[in-house]
Amino acid sequence: MNGSKKGWIIAVAALALLLVLGAGVWFGRPAYHGYKENRAVKQAEAFLQQGDLRNANLSLRIALALNSSNLTANLMMANLMEQGQSPAAIFYRKRVWEIQPTLTNKLFLAACALRYEKPPFPMTSALLREMSGAGETNTQYHLVASQFALRLNQLTNAESHLQSAAKLAPTNLLHQLNLATVRLQSADTNTASAARRDLAALTSDPALGLPALRSLTADSVTRHDALGAAEYGRKLGSHPQATLDDRLLELTALDEAKAPGFPETLARVQSECKTNSITLAQLVSWMNGHGQARPALDWLATLPAPIRETLPAPLAEADCYMTLRDWAGLQARLVGHRWEEQDFLRLGMLARALREQNQSEMAGRNWRLSLNAAKTRPEQLLVLLQIVRGWGWEDETKDLLWAIVERMPTEEWPLQILERGYAAKEDSDGLYRVYQTLLEKHPESSLFKNNVATMGLLLGRNKARSVVLAREAYDASKTNAMIASTYAFALHTEGKTADALKLLQTFPETELQRPEVALYYGVLLASAGEKGKAEGYFAVAEKGKPLPQEKALMNEARRN
Repeated sequence: MNGSKKGWIIAVAALALLLVLGAGVWFGRPAYHGYKENRAVKQAEAFLQQGDLRNANLSLRIALALNSSNLTANLMMANLMEQGQSPAAIFYRKRVWEIQPTLTNKLFLAACALRYEKPPFPMTSALLREMSGAGETNTQYHLVASQFALRLNQLTNAESHLQSAAKLAPTNLLHQLNLATVRLQSADTNTASAARRDLAALTSDPALGLPALRSLTADSVTRHDALGAAEYGRKLGSHPQATLDDRLLELTALDEAKAPGFPETLARVQSECKTNSITLAQLVSWMNGHGQARPALDWLATLPAPIRETLPAPLAEADCYMTLRDWAGLQARLVGHRWEEQDFLRLGMLARALREQNQSEMAGRNWRLSLNAAKTRPEQLLVLLQIVRGWGWEDETKDLLWAIVERMPTEEWPLQILERGYAAKEDSDGLYRVYQTLLEKHPESSLFKNNVATMGLLLGRNKARSVVLAREAYDASKTNAMIASTYAFALHTEGKTADALKLLQTFPETELQRPEVALYYGVLLASAGEKGKAEGYFAVAEKGKPLPQEKALMNEARRN
């Protein structure tokens, strides 16, 4: 009995030990997970302090792989991407805002998007619109809004926002400086001249002297004022707090002025940049954009291989070959290398080099490799999208947009771009795919039900489902003439033309005269034998850019 009892106690103890060990397995893993995550962030901070951007990047990616919602890691990555002038910064700024949805983070996202988007800056526009109410009493909101207005050449709006910023912070002379900078672009010569005098008076100010010199230098370059450009450019470049951007602006000014000191200044900046891959890439990009792609390549050839092979320097070098349209040289520079996490860019550029040399099969193979590599991270897809759209590669742009739809399912802007593109090309199959995807995201939407039904009926795809969707859309929006016209057409395809006509005739003539409604009303009239009356509606419909299937529908109605 005692032995039995002892054995039972041992068994219970063993079970308890297993439970404790089990708890260690299941509850210890998250703790270790968090430890690795925090360690990776701390390592990234240490690498950044040492200027080791490559290892900082790798450490941050480890942290984000462990926890994509780590605020510090996302913020550091956003800053790192902006430092490297990468459009991927938008992705991380957006994630920071999603994790911590403050007005400040939303403003940072808007400012970041403004740097990398192309006109009309859709993301920036939407964000500023959303912030317009809360932003009225926020100085930073008005500063970002003024920059947005300037990029759209809306000088009056830009000035208005800066005036609001100045009222909110009347003692901050920086707002007065910004206001003067905007007024430099005024069509009123007196206003512009007064602004130049105001800025010139600020050049000796310890805090505002540098930004004042930047504005005056840029203004001189814009006005092709050679003397002013040379004078202000030299002052800017020699300022003790001048940044690399300032020195590049100095080079721009001296180049504009054809100043004799330009070669020496360029050599000095080259000497300052040659040991840092990021500053090296910035200078090479400047040279590339100012007609010096070949000298940039010649200079790069004199530098040690390690610095030339450290990103983003190889990317800037590849851009020079592209500017020169030296496709064979670009191919030779890209083959046999690997750009670590940026290899999707190397493969994409190699595809371009091969395509330009009519090596279509190899180009296609490398493009697929580029796309597949970019799919591993959403921000890479965004970077590749920006580049490929700049090349004018329409099919590849669609590939990327659909990949973004898959990898970033909450984003709808790719579908909006695809819809516009397919509509411009009258690509009904593409539109059908877009509308189906939108309906999957918004299964209760009458509009998307209507669009899927319309395209399904026109293309002869899944007719039964199309009819059901048309009916559901109509039941939910009976006063919408466009939706009613789709349902009427669905009834017509089922042989219920009389019912379809009766339905549409409940709408006023003004609604029937809308091109998207007139087309289907005309088809119904023609089918009912009223071809003369139908022609008037077909004439209206043709003004609305009907799709090829809709044109065929009208032509068939005219013949029968």
